[in-house]
Amino acid sequence: MKLYLFPLLCLIILSNGLHAQQTSTSPYSSIGLGDEKFSTDITVSSMGGIGTSYISDFNNEANFNNPAANRNLRYTSFNVSVNTDFINEKTSSQSSDRSTTYLSNISVAFPAGEKSRIGFNLRPYSTLGYNMDLSNNSNGITQNSSLKGRGGLNMFGGFYSYNITQDLSVAAKINYIWGQLKKEEETSIQGANLKSGTFNRKDYGYFDYTLALAYRKKFTNDHLLKLGATYTFGRDVNTDVNSLYSTYYYNSLNEKQSIDTLSYSRGTYNSKIPFSYSLGVAYGKEFKWSLGLDFKYINQSKLEIPQENYTYNNRYRVALGGWFLPNINGFKSYFEKIIYRYGIYYEETGIELNNQSINQYGITAGLSLPIGKTGKQDPSTLNLGLELGQRGTTSEGLIKENFVNFRIGFNFDDLWFRKRQFD
Repeated sequence: MKLYLFPLLCLIILSNGLHAQQTSTSPYSSIGLGDEKFSTDITVSSMGGIGTSYISDFNNEANFNNPAANRNLRYTSFNVSVNTDFINEKTSSQSSDRSTTYLSNISVAFPAGEKSRIGFNLRPYSTLGYNMDLSNNSNGITQNSSLKGRGGLNMFGGFYSYNITQDLSVAAKINYIWGQLKKEEETSIQGANLKSGTFNRKDYGYFDYTLALAYRKKFTNDHLLKLGATYTFGRDVNTDVNSLYSTYYYNSLNEKQSIDTLSYSRGTYNSKIPFSYSLGVAYGKEFKWSLGLDFKYINQSKLEIPQENYTYNNRYRVALGGWFLPNINGFKSYFEKIIYRYGIYYEETGIELNNQSINQYGITAGLSLPIGKTGKQDPSTLNLGLELGQRGTTSEGLIKENFVNFRIGFNFDDLWFRKRQFD
């Protein structure tokens, strides 16, 4: 059995637990397809998310953000990552804390000949998770509302890249995106037992397609210029929608007892998924340091979701980040061989509520700690990442989120799966 089949088998087994994860606690996930995850790879997210321009200098780091940027992949790369997100939500008068832990990335990539590279990964694509209680008093009558959302979309994808020349690579990536988005709204008059509620479930299952290219030019003194670009096609997709509007009450065991079904519908509707593209540039010194700038654009104004009339603005994200390695051949200190990563980003989400734009920004940092044998040819690592950021505002009755995200993962090359020849 080929060496890369072992981590690929692990990917399939671990995927069974991904679908049921609760990976979001944000009220803003109620809009659109949920809270979309641009990058779940620790090495990329620790650098602000500069995946488009990130062509690794090392031999077993795979890049799924830009599949063409894998020209240096020489060994099988097996990656598993876990995220823990802490969120503090604030309004003008209230504050609450929430957290969630989830499996964020499983991937395997390997060389397929001298010029070809192949990779597969499984990760959350978007998440839906919120629980809000609201009250409204009018003419002495208090109406209580409870809003809940659960679910999310997962993504399983594969890429093929080809090194056309010593400097230029191209790639294609196909992803299958699937999952359910469930929303519930319950209303009642304070003091009354009878409640009314709506339940809406949307089921998605569709493919998306990405083309990519990467360019790497080496100058004197081992300095490197790296360029990258990706384009993901927009498309129409079928969406299965179930909607229920009913009245009910809760018995002494807090079990829902149905009174009447006021309306029920089930059908297949059309969703419009917009195109997106990204551009990136980086400059640095081989095996020493790199600094990159990425720009991502989503034509989100064309996003259409069945039974939702929300108007979206276009979405964009700018990130600046990089890495530093003190001395890859150092022997005096273990800390000389640690890769230190850093980054910042700003994102215009394209969401506008009460005439307020919902923006997000953050700073990131990370470490890649060598494990096992070390050196240019065997950079297996324990990866640690940290992100501090903010989204939203408390103006106009909205919610501001301050968040801290911790990430931990392992990146192994196939030397871990080879039989030792010598003791």
